[in-house]
Amino acid sequence: MRIGISYSILREEERLLKERARDFGEVVMLHESELAFPSSFDVDVVIIRNVSHFKALYTAKLLEEADVKTVNPSWLLHEAGDKAFATARLSRKVPVPDWGVALSEEEAIEVAERLGYPLVVKPVFGSWGRLIVKVNDRDALEAVLEHRKWMGNPLYKIYYLQRFVEKPGRDIRAIVIDGEFVTAMYRYSNHWITNAARGGRGEVCEDEAVKELAVRAWEAFGEGALAIDLFESPEGLLVNEVNPAMEFKTAVKATGVDVAGKLIEYAVKVAKN
Repeated sequence: MRIGISYSILREEERLLKERARDFGEVVMLHESELAFPSSFDVDVVIIRNVSHFKALYTAKLLEEADVKTVNPSWLLHEAGDKAFATARLSRKVPVPDWGVALSEEEAIEVAERLGYPLVVKPVFGSWGRLIVKVNDRDALEAVLEHRKWMGNPLYKIYYLQRFVEKPGRDIRAIVIDGEFVTAMYRYSNHWITNAARGGRGEVCEDEAVKELAVRAWEAFGEGALAIDLFESPEGLLVNEVNPAMEFKTAVKATGVDVAGKLIEYAVKVAKN
């Protein structure tokens, strides 16, 4: 079997995947600078690991058009990688923080008034907590909207707002692959943004309620490998976001679970189906 890995830079995750993939066959590393389409690819499956959301999305879709199976597939990268689309799906299956989406500044203010302050304004795509802003009042919101107005990317004119959730100094990152709960960790931080990429510290989480809710969140999509972020709120567990192109080195260090091995096993299964 020939297992491809598309990537931007060789992070620890890609090195782990490359190492585990050797147990199943030949590994083909596909750096994004060397990819062009249309083309033919002598691989059975490609694990999409591009850092850029849009490069990952286009790589997956164009590989699929060349009859190459991908993990995750382009539809999942699109639906789970967009915070608005993902929340709309999740909210039909699991509890999520109160949220709203507006297509104009005026409606964004109306959504904010309905949600109440403080709230969080997020770009509909992105990772590592970038461009996420906590807004405490209308004046602050109007300042954020004014900055968004002059940013070049049209996606910044899609306004995703979420009620701010008081957390106990941590959130939870769970990983579910092919409907199977793999592992979960608490992410601790002194900042309200707890991403490991922003310095959050990981610690194993063995809460059965977390496992159950993470699997239910995965079922909102029903395919692939997803990282699922949860909040412990005064109202109970809430699903905050999902990530279809997860970084997992912190989870591996915190829990000792071989996430790369699980992901490779799933990719082999996809290739054989």
